[in-house]
Amino acid sequence: MRPRYNLVSERLSGLLAARTEVFRVKTRAVFGLVLVSLCGSVTGCMSPQPLAQTTAEVPAPQAVSLALNMDYEGADALLATLAQHTVTDADIDRLLSIRGVEAMVDNTTKYVPSHTRELFRAAVKEFVTTRRSTIAPAFRLGESYERRGEILALIRELRSNPDLEAEITRPLAGFVPPLGNLTATVYSVVGGASDGFVPDNERQPAFYMALNRAEGDVDGVKLNMTHELYHVVQRTARERVPGLNERVFNPSSAPAAVRLLTVILEEGTATYVAEAMLARGSGPYIRMWREAYGKNAPAERITANFAEFDRVIAGLRSGATTWDEASKIMFTGTGSPLYFVGYEMSKAIDAYYGRQRIASLLQRHPAAFFRTYVELYRKCPACVRARFSAAAEAYIETLPES
Repeated sequence: MRPRYNLVSERLSGLLAARTEVFRVKTRAVFGLVLVSLCGSVTGCMSPQPLAQTTAEVPAPQAVSLALNMDYEGADALLATLAQHTVTDADIDRLLSIRGVEAMVDNTTKYVPSHTRELFRAAVKEFVTTRRSTIAPAFRLGESYERRGEILALIRELRSNPDLEAEITRPLAGFVPPLGNLTATVYSVVGGASDGFVPDNERQPAFYMALNRAEGDVDGVKLNMTHELYHVVQRTARERVPGLNERVFNPSSAPAAVRLLTVILEEGTATYVAEAMLARGSGPYIRMWREAYGKNAPAERITANFAEFDRVIAGLRSGATTWDEASKIMFTGTGSPLYFVGYEMSKAIDAYYGRQRIASLLQRHPAAFFRTYVELYRKCPACVRARFSAAAEAYIETLPES
């Protein structure tokens, strides 16, 4: 999910003893027609108007083994360091050698380039010695320390939940292509610019969760884990297709407009699979995600979101919009309009074709996702709530599907 920059005032109290442990959870999740909701289907609860009669593909039950490694070392170590009253360069070197801390710092640099590892080093020293955090607010060190009690309670609850893996993976049922055994490491971290993230250069199946953002809401954390786990599935799926990553998904060589399609495919499908409106719980973190869904639900907002896509892709193609400008639209705040373009596309495709169609699209050019949606509304106009402009359609049709 995207970064959020609503920095809070940073107040301090108490101390924390160091705790480091890696907790491994491993079970087998068998994916097929097993997702259950009170309304019988994901799309049925959310659609404000009835869809036309569909031709949904019924997926054959398919075994996909997903396992999670839960790693809390980064969160434990950074909180323990912040609780100290003195800190050395060697202490900070040890912090940065921990994968969770290292990734949190580098992810913050991605969104706030001034916040480098060296600035992180200075920020830790400032906080430990003065109990103030002024020079690098995006690392959110003061907030993380202030919320250490609720963070530790979250970790205890996650560690003690024997059904954690099933709760995180269950919403993915039917949306995963045949990947065989897949184990993802979940790094719990504190601080930084994002609620959850998968680094661009990550070489292992892994994602990262910032527990200081959750306000103690474990249900919201689990929902966000499902979202980020689906990003791991997406990356793994395309890695299984020889040459696809380098040919299509390489950000250094892909055209900006294709990168936009990729983000909407990845974030739109993950936003749909990790459906906040169907998740249990009523805590502050999950309410935040639900508010984003509610904000993007009205028909006029959906129309505006699709118009924003038309505008951004036209700007990227003409050069009038830079990638940095497009990124600010996509990645700042909650409820990004372009995320919910992909969400609406996913909902319509699922309702008409079934989950396995979405799963199969993860292993193709992102244009295939858009072409599937365009073809759907051309043959079933009542099945969608918004369309692309003729110019956007024409561009999409010039792109390959695989």
